[in-house]
Amino acid sequence: MKKPLKAALFSAFIFPGCGQLLLKKYYSAVFYAFFASIGLYFLFGDLRSRAQDIVDKVQRGEITADLASISALVHQQSANTIESISPALTILFIAWLVSVVEAYRVGNKLADIRGC
Repeated sequence: MKKPLKAALFSAFIFPGCGQLLLKKYYSAVFYAFFASIGLYFLFGDLRSRAQDIVDKVQRGEITADLASISALVHQQSANTIESISPALTILFIAWLVSVVEAYRVGNKLADIRGC
């Protein structure tokens, strides 16, 4: 497998920046991994706060602690989830996509320079 394709696949299927690590572009790898991590941080932070809201409602007795009640509340909250999670998903998706494209582009550029 050629190195540009391998680098793009590393960034696509492992984590943004892994392809850049394979190409020994360490600053780029840190850059993409950092922005993807920011997106993940906000995404999981929002999900954690939603889960904590459900736990608080169960502990206060607002809903019963059975699977059907909790499931209904989760489905109710999921309708509002898209608006609040959208910025986090956008950051994560853009970092991931740009990392893949950049790994492939830089890999091709390095292959051309080295004559591989």
